[in-house]
Amino acid sequence: MAAAYRHKRYFRVIGEDSTIVTFSNISNAQTLIGFKPVFQTSSPSVTYALEDANQSLVATYEFNSDDEQTAFKSVVDATWASDNGPFTGARVIHFKTNWLHANGSISATTNLL
Repeated sequence: MAAAYRHKRYFRVIGEDSTIVTFSNISNAQTLIGFKPVFQTSSPSVTYALEDANQSLVATYEFNSDDEQTAFKSVVDATWASDNGPFTGARVIHFKTNWLHANGSISATTNLL
């Protein structure tokens, strides 16, 4: 994979009591979020980390080309318009995306809240 085509997406889950869920580990976060197959578009290499006292799952997506990353973004964005959205979990929030330079520094941030 080429380090030039990476971005990080930040996710949270809101509990029934309207508080942010604290994840016990990455597997727990993935289960509660329930990423649909759309997140496999263009076969990205994906790494996960927990941040914000385990209340945010950060997924770093890495692609071989800009075309692959653009196709991924287009397909994921299109699922937001569907009735069911891109997750199987309830009350999932994708609250930020950091677009990265090849050296890993942030080139642009999209805040979604």
